[in-house]
Order: sequence, then structure tokens, then C-alpha cells
Amino acid sequence: MPSPTSSDARGAAVSLGAAGERLARIARGTRVAPAYLFESADATGPREAARWFAAALLCEADARPCLVCPTCRRVRSGSHPDVHRQGRDKATVISVDALAALLERAHASPKEGRRQVFLVDPAEAMAPEAVARYLKTLEEPPPTTTFVLVTTRPDRLPDAVRSRCQRVRFPEPGPEEVRDRLVAEGVDATRAAVVARWANGSVERARRLAALEADLIVDALAGAALARVPGAATAAEAALAALRARAGAVADEDELREGGDAPPEGAPGERMRRALEDVFHALCVLARDRAAGREGGPLAAMSPDDAAASLERLGRLAGWVRRNVSPASLLLDATLALRRP
Repeated sequence: MPSPTSSDARGAAVSLGAAGERLARIARGTRVAPAYLFESADATGPREAARWFAAALLCEADARPCLVCPTCRRVRSGSHPDVHRQGRDKATVISVDALAALLERAHASPKEGRRQVFLVDPAEAMAPEAVARYLKTLEEPPPTTTFVLVTTRPDRLPDAVRSRCQRVRFPEPGPEEVRDRLVAEGVDATRAAVVARWANGSVERARRLAALEADLIVDALAGAALARVPGAATAAEAALAALRARAGAVADEDELREGGDAPPEGAPGERMRRALEDVFHALCVLARDRAAGREGGPLAAMSPDDAAASLERLGRLAGWVRRNVSPASLLLDATLALRRP
């Protein structure tokens, strides 16, 4: 693979749109804020921008980040001693203990460069006690420390956090861009096109749907519901088995992509909940499209009125995913929700 060049750095800034241009100006200037909030419905853009911005802040070149110097390369590989990343250390949260250890470093001097950069991703996962510690650090922020919080749910962050950050919004990619990205990563083109339509601009969700082979699961549930002799229970059991087989692998792939460690103990239940959420999301998108008179894929045989009624029922079921309802019951009810009245 060819080495990155300065033109790659310019291309990266352009690909981030107006947000990338703004970050490039900040990196070239002398006034860097103590904290930035990178937000989007899709985690991919702000996550990649966070690494790019960290490289830009530490790079010694005139046009930074150059992406070719040792500093840039180590930042992008995750090995630079002045760039620190904190993800979830528990199944669903960033604990106060984990963040406290990170914040202790924030008051130390940089080891090599002129600045330390702390990446917190996903920021909305910070436990309430961890948020309190973080805010206390920002009361007297060290001049050589910059925090970059990455989130897809800024509404889940306290006002006090949002108000103390420079907010940078990244646009969501369109279905074609999501599809092309999945194909480039090795996903079958037909599957990539289907899940890209379901993902609502989220590359991360599209990746999970593809890895879950959600198109096969959705087809099976819809087929059983709309068949002359519905096989709802059988379809639900098969869908559950498929989700259990794939959910763990999807979580492991996410951890590796985010640069994290192995998923914490107790995470299998969370993996299953997230897989169910993704499947219900796909079903709701299909029902919504059919209710609006669009083709509807496996729900094409439904009338728009029936699809609207199913969408309402599916929406209620999706709300039960995190209420400890049996996954088997949820999938069975999803099949029944798609059945013609």
C-alpha cells in the first residue's frame, strides 16, 4: 500500500466537508479550545475526524496533518504517547474509574509534543459520576490538553457538557456512499445496497446489519408473516439462532475497529439487545417505506394501510428490547405484527 502524502491530508479535510475545513483552520492557528464535541447520526465521520484532528494538532509540518511524518503515523496507528482514547470499559458505560485514570493524565505535561489529546468515544456512554469528574477537570483545563468527545447522541449528554465544548457537526452519508463503502470493505454488493437503505445514513449500523446478515433474517420473518400458512414461531426461532450466532462476532469487529479491547464480561446480553435493535430498525424502515407507498422489499405484498398499522406495532415492540423481554418473544411478536389483519 502506498504511503500517505500531503495530498491525502487535503483530501481527508475535503471529505469531511465544512467541518474538516474548520478543523484544519483550528489546527493551523494558535487558539485551540479545551474541548470539542464531534457529533453525527453516524459515528464513522466524527470518529475518523477525531483521529485526523489529533494528528493535525500534534503534527510539526506547516500544512498539518501531513500524514507522512512519524508523529502522524503514530497518531493514526494509536501508538502516540500524547493521544489517549477511552471507550466503554463496561458493557454499556465508561465507568468513573476508567475516566478518572484518564483525567489524571490530563494534568500532566505532554511526553513528546506540545499538546495532549484525549478522545472519549462514545461520549454519551460516560456514567454520571464520570461526567462529574470530567466537568471538574474542565473547570481549570491545562493549556496543553484538548478533549475530543465523539457522539451519535448529543441529546444524551448533559447541558453542562455540551455548553463547554466547541460543537462540530458532521453530515451523514447517503445510501449510495454507505453502499460503496461496504462494498469496498468486502460486503456483497446486493446485501450492501439493501442494508445501506435501512441504515439511515449510519455506516456503523449498515456494517452491523451486513455482519448480522439482517436481510436474510428480515426476509424470513416477513415471509413467515405474509405466507398463506404463517410459520411465525419457526421463523422466530430461526431468527433468534442466527442473531445469537452473529451478534458476538459483530461486537468483536466493532471493538477492533474502534481500537478497543475485548468486550467486557457480561456484554453478550448487550450484544443481543443491540442486534435486536438493528433488526427492529430495519423492519420499521421497511414498514415506513411501504406505508408511504414505496416498493417495500419483502413487504411489497402489504397494502400501505396494513404497513402503517404494522409500523405502529413494530415501534412499540422496539421499545421493549431494553426491558428484559425474552428475545424469542420479541421476534415472535415481530412476525405477528407483520401479519395481515
